[in-house]
This record gives sequence, structure tokens and C-alpha cells, in this order.
Amino acid sequence: MHTSERPTALVMQRGRPDAFVLPSLETRRVRDVVGADAEFFIYTDATDPVAAAKGAFAEFKSARPTEGTVAMEFRSARLVEYEVVESTYEWDAVVDLEDAAAALRGRKDQQEIEKLRTAASLVDDLLEETVEAVTPGMTEAEIEGVLHKAVIDSEADKLGAVIVVSGERSSQPHTNTSDRAVEHGDPLMIDAGVVYDGYYSDITRTFALGEASDAFREIYDVVQASARAARERVAEGVAFQEIDRASRTVIEDAGYGDDYPHRVGHGLGLEGHEPPYLVEGNEATLGVGHAFTVEPGIYVDGLGGVRIEDDMVITEDGPEVLTSFPRDLRIL
Repeated sequence: MHTSERPTALVMQRGRPDAFVLPSLETRRVRDVVGADAEFFIYTDATDPVAAAKGAFAEFKSARPTEGTVAMEFRSARLVEYEVVESTYEWDAVVDLEDAAAALRGRKDQQEIEKLRTAASLVDDLLEETVEAVTPGMTEAEIEGVLHKAVIDSEADKLGAVIVVSGERSSQPHTNTSDRAVEHGDPLMIDAGVVYDGYYSDITRTFALGEASDAFREIYDVVQASARAARERVAEGVAFQEIDRASRTVIEDAGYGDDYPHRVGHGLGLEGHEPPYLVEGNEATLGVGHAFTVEPGIYVDGLGGVRIEDDMVITEDGPEVLTSFPRDLRIL
């Protein structure tokens, strides 16, 4: 279901079937997925969908009374869902479910890991197909278009988030793909992922077009060493913040600490970014089933940026790197 102006909620109660509060036009699609056991509290949005959803939620509460605390995923819900819940329950009885939900989602089972492996393998191949098509004079948008078409012709469900940046613009860690034409000597950064059976991959590689300056090669080598140090630190029982520290120490020792403005990685699964986060202050430890990215970067104004991102998972046999696209500097 796509996010729209129509409030939607899945309500779970111990010992009761799952319940959905949702608009009528989505009912059949959801019923086909979840089966006949769930209960549905349906509203039409021929008028104001928020007011209609409040009515359906009130019907749910009347049919299935709740005592005590109501838990809600604060990070995932929007203000419109808050408004509907608040109209039905006392707000001081509503608590954030996010930590509990994140803990459950953070540990992937074997079936989920297989989907992540496939998603990673697909993005490896699609990135190779894309960079083989790059020539001087192409715009960033045209390069992104090659990737879009490759995804359509692949087994992937869809393209996830994508950023294509070149030249000095690559010094911006997160920006929009533009109509800038790539030129000889430019850095070219491609950050992309695909979705396979609902599960995301996420990869970044940075290239040079035609040739690379000594200054660019220097920061590339530092980022490559940082990424290697972070991957090698990954192990069951190691704190998430230790992966960030392993990465950051390399970059700081090289004198580029101020040019590394983000955490080293994030969780990966049903969303492209989800808990757990590999960041200073996260003292929780890696365990079997955790899937995440490792993606250090250096971004220098006037020169450009380098980021190298890979997907990893902790299996019963130890850490596994899911993405295999080569990490050495490639001149296109």
C-alpha cells in the first residue's frame, strides 16, 4: 500500500486476530495478503477520510475494548495516524513501540537473509551494467535513467533510493541527481539499491571519469581503508558503535575527520534505512540476523567526495558481506 491521505492501521492484541482499520478501496488487496483470519474495520472516503477513519477506529475500540497501555510505532506513523488514535484513546496511555518493533525486525531469519542476498546480487549486476554505459557528456540524470531501465528489465521489484552526483557536487553526501554533464577527470558517485520481494539492498561506489587527480586518489585510499577496517571489526557481540569507531579512527588519523559528517551505517531490511544504527552511543551489540550497511565517506569542498558502501549480515557462520562489486578505484 502506498502512503496517502487515508489513515491506515494494523492493530495487534495478544490472543486476538490482527485487526486492520483501512479504507474500503484497500480491503481486498490486504485481505488477499493476510488471509481470512484478520478482522477489518472499514471506512469509505467519499467525504473526509480522516473523519471517516476516526469513526472506524471508534468501531474497533467498541468491538475490541482495550485496557491499560496502547503501544504505537512513533517513527513509522504520521501525524494523521496520531490524530486518529488520539481521537479514540487517552493520549497519556499511548507509548512508543519503536524499540520493541525494531528489536524484532532487526534480527533477520534465514528466509529474509536469502532475500537480502538476492537484492545485493541484483544491485551488483545493475551497477555494473550502468557504469559500463557511462561516457563523457552524459548527465547525472541520464546515468540514473540507465539504472532505472536496467532495474525494470531485472528480477528486482523496483529501484530503491538513488543518488548520482559528479564533480565537485560529490562533496555533498546526500543531494539530488541533477542535469550536470559528467566531464573528463570528474569523480562520479552512485548510491543505489533495489527491492527484491520487499527487502532492500544499498550500495555506493565512487568512480573517476578518464583520470583521477592525486588529491582524489588520496581520499579514495583513506575511505577504502576505513571501510575495510569497519568490515573487519564486524563480529557477533561487538557493539554497534565500535564499527563506527573503527571506521572513523582511520579517517581522523589521516586528517579528514571534519570531512566525515555521518555515521558509518544503518540497518537494512524492509526499509532502506531502519534500526539498528551503527553510530557512536549505540552500545547494543551485533547478533546473528542483524543486517546493515558499512559506508564511510570523505567529502571535500572544491574537490569532491568518496563513499564506499556495502551490505553485511551476521549469520550463524559469522559476518558476511552481501555486496561484491569491486572496491578498488575504477577509472571509467
